[in-house]
Amino acid sequence: MQVASALKYLNEIKPPVIHYDLKPGNILLTEGQVCGEIKITDFGLSKVMDDDVYNPDHGMDLTSQGAGTYWYLPPECFVVGKNPPKISSKVDVWSLGVIFYQCLYGKKPFGHNQSQATILEENTILKATEVQFPSKPTVSNEAKDFVRSCLQYRKEDRIDVVRLANHDYLRPPVSKTRQTHSQLIKGDSGKVTSMGGVTASSTYPSSNHQPQLNFTFGAALHNN
Repeated sequence: MQVASALKYLNEIKPPVIHYDLKPGNILLTEGQVCGEIKITDFGLSKVMDDDVYNPDHGMDLTSQGAGTYWYLPPECFVVGKNPPKISSKVDVWSLGVIFYQCLYGKKPFGHNQSQATILEENTILKATEVQFPSKPTVSNEAKDFVRSCLQYRKEDRIDVVRLANHDYLRPPVSKTRQTHSQLIKGDSGKVTSMGGVTASSTYPSSNHQPQLNFTFGAALHNN
């Protein structure tokens, strides 16, 4: 997923940046294509870290409580008081988890039919201790595990952007052209031929989530 790579880049530049308002409306597809390169936009609420002291595990103070798009913000952004939790790039990880869930199920995991005012009044996100998955459509356990890793309630338990970008689930399908010698069989003549006569342009359906993601992600952008 290109968004995960973009978040990794924002975390590695000097100084690092938290987008803080990641949502489908701020992710654009170039040339209007369903499957193409993405551009992350609207850094109006972004937080620029102090490169000398910033640590993703420790975070920074949130100075803009109440700002942002509530459906896509994690619980730590809603805690008020004298000593609220610090924020980090894991804010964007949560947002990505919400976006991915929305791509899969066509709705937001928390506060889907609520207004921002209701989410705030009813502490909807503060009560979002565990993400629930509908029975339909059918989604792989790997996809659910990926979403769970992004939507961990405690930021200490949430996956960081580096591990997110390198997550096994986001790896592209294996190409048929990468068949190893053990995946080839010999015919009666002793010549090596490919199994099933599959052409080099075909791909293994070792993981069918990537094509689905590309399609539904584009559809989600058009519907927002």
